[in-house]
Amino acid sequence: MSGFPASTFVEPLVPGFDTINVGSYSFLIKHRGSNTNYDTMVFDLGVRKDWENLPETFVAGIKGSGCKIKVQTDVASILRENGQSLDDVGAIIWSRWHFDHAGDPQTFPATTDLVVSPGFKKNMIPAYPTVRDAHVNETAWEGRELIEIDFKGDKGLKLGKFDAYDFYGDGSFYLLSSPGHAVGHMSALARTTADPASIMLLGGDIAHHWGELRPSPYTPLPEMISPNSLGRTLSVCPRRVFLNIHPWKDPERLFFDPTTEPGWHLEAAEAKQSIDKLMEADAYDNIFPVTAHDMTLGETVELFPEKANDWMARGWTEATRWGFCGGFMPMNEMDDKGQLAHITGSHEVHESTGAGSKIMSIVHLEHMEEGKKAELHNLPL
Repeated sequence: MSGFPASTFVEPLVPGFDTINVGSYSFLIKHRGSNTNYDTMVFDLGVRKDWENLPETFVAGIKGSGCKIKVQTDVASILRENGQSLDDVGAIIWSRWHFDHAGDPQTFPATTDLVVSPGFKKNMIPAYPTVRDAHVNETAWEGRELIEIDFKGDKGLKLGKFDAYDFYGDGSFYLLSSPGHAVGHMSALARTTADPASIMLLGGDIAHHWGELRPSPYTPLPEMISPNSLGRTLSVCPRRVFLNIHPWKDPERLFFDPTTEPGWHLEAAEAKQSIDKLMEADAYDNIFPVTAHDMTLGETVELFPEKANDWMARGWTEATRWGFCGGFMPMNEMDDKGQLAHITGSHEVHESTGAGSKIMSIVHLEHMEEGKKAELHNLPL
């Protein structure tokens, strides 16, 4: 996906950062033995391969905007090609209903349930084609069970600052209420290893750029950034390079907030509240947040069929924490003092060759003993 104006996602803008060009992550989730139909699930489906078959109003809007969508494959195909039977996938969880997460559930068997966020049925049904200008197609849940999460029900609890849902009831996988970007937007938290304890946080679209979460008082921009976000031969990069273009010149203040201008957010103020809830937890070395469109992960992360459980041992956090800074400017537009030499036109930050085709695999979720759950519930989330 390319050519999406950055101003429709974040503010204030940084010189040279005019467009957002990304792919989309999906997650294969496997439990050791939940005694449910959900031992295997997929969190988000990315963009469907035949995206021009999306509701006509949406397709016309994309084509008229100058934005581009190119999809080489889809999640169902990748799973099949790597030996994962779709018949074993008990559920698809949508972090939200937007096209870049919804994919095409029809590529999965009717036995695969569709799990959606609170308010979905009230706000999104009836859908296309019953409602001609709707942006979600009702064929997504035709012939399958549509399950709406209730954060206030029996499995609901407080996980730090978030309303949460203990999906399996064993502390291995939680859904988090992170609204603002879309109706009832959800993130997720998966326990990837038990000893040492590690957690992967599947952010969805809780943020669209890490500049909405970093730097912060909990995760300040270091004097020397390592590895070098600009990818030059030097192993480190001085932070002054990025403070020079930082809107507030402050190493403990975020680059961006969700835009309050017309754009992709349903409620920008609520989106900001969801981001703020995550900010302190982002500083923890044993929590690895991944947003749906973070293409700065590059070659650091290993994609399906490889497993992501050992991310902490592999140093993924340290290797990727400041990678987003490298997308702010073309390298040849800085002088040797870290000043912007000139900015002309838009700069393509990251080129994706397969939106919706990137899957991380989290297997053998680690359940928690009852006595350990309190530790997780007190995390600063």
